Amino acid sequence: MKHKFLFLYLNTGAGHISAAKVLAHALQVQDPDTEIEMINGFDKSNWFGHIAFEKGYNYACNYIHGAFPLIYDIGTHHWGQDMFVRPLRFQTTRYLRHVFLEKHPTDIVSFHFALTPFVKSALRHIPWKVNFTTMVTDPFTVPHAWFYEKDLKYFVYSQEAKNEAVKKCGVPESNVTVVPFLMNEKYRMPPFTKEQVCKIKAKYGFDPDKKIVLLVGGGEGLPGAIDIIKECVIHKAKFAVAMVCGRDKAFKETLDILAATYPKLDLHVFGFIDYLDELVKICDCAVIKAGPATLMEVLSCRKPVIIIKYIHNQELGNMHFAVNHNVGYYIRRPGNVFQKINELLNDTDFDIKMKKNFDSIDLNTDAGQIATLLLEK
Repeated sequence: MKHKFLFLYLNTGAGHISAAKVLAHALQVQDPDTEIEMINGFDKSNWFGHIAFEKGYNYACNYIHGAFPLIYDIGTHHWGQDMFVRPLRFQTTRYLRHVFLEKHPTDIVSFHFALTPFVKSALRHIPWKVNFTTMVTDPFTVPHAWFYEKDLKYFVYSQEAKNEAVKKCGVPESNVTVVPFLMNEKYRMPPFTKEQVCKIKAKYGFDPDKKIVLLVGGGEGLPGAIDIIKECVIHKAKFAVAMVCGRDKAFKETLDILAATYPKLDLHVFGFIDYLDELVKICDCAVIKAGPATLMEVLSCRKPVIIIKYIHNQELGNMHFAVNHNVGYYIRRPGNVFQKINELLNDTDFDIKMKKNFDSIDLNTDAGQIATLLLEK
């Protein structure tokens, strides 16, 4: 039987859509006849959904201090989850039902917790059997809203996440499967040779003899990066800085002006790019926030991370993962971040020390295993 998958996502950061793309590729490698279509779970007229879950998520995480912790804590209670679901149930369920009847899928995978209850409601009105799976993209500390529905099938990245689903949220253990972390295969390739590093540095205008610090925060940029760059200006940093601004065009324009104003600061500014893997592989360390996709991609390339921010509770486990394996540091003050960067870059034995720490990380990223599970349904 030919499979036709619908992958449902929302534009809340880059992690959900990137995971969907990786899994889509793995499915088509295993079965080229498989059809896969990616669809935003909110239609264009659903302005409340887009504001609440897409724009609202961005502002709550990056700009309104204390907003997301409050939302997160409310969402740990079923009444809180229900409060967010009810206003969207009618319009979203009707839209998804229309999509399902039009597309006629055999399989549906949800990559965002906000969509799961609506998918379940819509499927009640579909007159054929559809395999439905929720792909939980938070690896360790998982918002309880992921497990709003108890009788569905969930794929999670870790035993910690499974324990949260089963012990805290009441999902039957048989409904939760631990699977590999979905990561673009570009990050799983062998590290660059010295010759390749020099070539890529030249490609993007870096001095081949200078060390590079990468500042990156995912699709929405890195809040607090400007203060770290100011420290680099004040202390006349000897290293080059690669700043990835993501979709924040205004921030990129500001940094372009800063780079022109202070030419001695070796600052290279990038927008939303599809070659982040190359910048990761040529950098010597990365300053990030603890989003799961960025963190795991950098660590898979065996680069140490300095985490300057994590989302309350949701990304706490990600930060602990890096720190507990001694491949990352959690530092908030920009001056201390600059000091740690210099410490790492000037330690001549650092690579030898870090090798053992990176070797201790057992990170399964074989997306083919997840593809097999889905195709066998």
